Amino acid sequence: MLLPASVAAGVFLLLRMSSSTTKPDASAGKKPSDLARESANNYPWYSPRFWNGMRVGGFARLLSENGFRIHPSRWPMTVLGSATSSFNTVMSLAQRVTHGGRVDREELVAPPVFITGHWRSGTTLMHELMSLDPGLAFPNNYDAFSPGHALLTGPLFSRFVDVLMPGQRPMDDMGMRAFSPCEDDFALISLGAPTPYRRIAFPNNRNDDHRQLDTANLTDKQRRQLTDALESFFKMLSVRYGQRLVLKSPPHTGRIGLLAEKFPGAKFVHMSRHPEKVMASTMRLWKLIDHFQGFQRAGYDDNWLKEFVFECQQLMYTSYFRDRAALQDNQLIEIRMEQLVAEPAATIKQVYDQLDLGDCGDVLPLVEGYFGKRDY
Repeated sequence: MLLPASVAAGVFLLLRMSSSTTKPDASAGKKPSDLARESANNYPWYSPRFWNGMRVGGFARLLSENGFRIHPSRWPMTVLGSATSSFNTVMSLAQRVTHGGRVDREELVAPPVFITGHWRSGTTLMHELMSLDPGLAFPNNYDAFSPGHALLTGPLFSRFVDVLMPGQRPMDDMGMRAFSPCEDDFALISLGAPTPYRRIAFPNNRNDDHRQLDTANLTDKQRRQLTDALESFFKMLSVRYGQRLVLKSPPHTGRIGLLAEKFPGAKFVHMSRHPEKVMASTMRLWKLIDHFQGFQRAGYDDNWLKEFVFECQQLMYTSYFRDRAALQDNQLIEIRMEQLVAEPAATIKQVYDQLDLGDCGDVLPLVEGYFGKRDY
């Protein structure tokens, strides 16, 4: 069960050693702005950005930490972020008054299920498939972008935000709506907690946020901020949905030990994919996200980005391999994306059986139907 991740990490290391001769992908050598113009799925200027869920203090801190080095073309995005941060501050205070006591008292229905794995390794696909289970709940885009007030404003504003969403992600043909499953690390951005995704705001500014992918590099304060924010967000989701949570975020790959300690009995699904495909796809991912989400026009070259991707992989898997041995057999399963695509229903059943998630007989027809009408 633990072979796929080990093999993938080993091949990733070989790719790093021979990166100069690795066959380039279609985006190699292209600037983020050029790649964005060629992308079939654009990201409209009016669609929500990762920073639109932040409160005033957190948003101001993000800008000041980076010296307000904002490209003129991103000034409108900055003005919008300032406006939404004021709204988020007021609504978060209102939710604290109306729902704060209940959220604080809430207990999770069951230990969460965390879907982990390197970016572009099939984590989103697995998340969408497991989210078909009516017995599981997941954070959607509105929840993750508005974690401070989703309970209060979700019923009123989520459908409006859905109209503003691009429909499909710029890096692939996966759907992106307000109600689509979303990474909980985006909620960490809005809550002002440590997450390597803060780097995206100012892609030309070098920082050490990505070193958090190995939890050994977290300070005691960062650990506390991270786990407190996740617990608060999960409790809010439990109040809203009242079911076991299935969560997905690639940075969780390096956090499995921390998450297992904070949420006893937590389950983990690790996704892996052929590293050569992961490498090319991840470089394309960062170019597109940095272009559409950053307050700067990304100006790095492929050599820097390639080393950044390799370093992130090494950090997260140093932590993953160090901590996975402490998990029980019914807490962790490793799945290859190629296996999931070839045998979706059988793979989902394998996940449920290994992790003791109960009967999935009613879910399997939904999984087959999902693959019958979609092609990515």
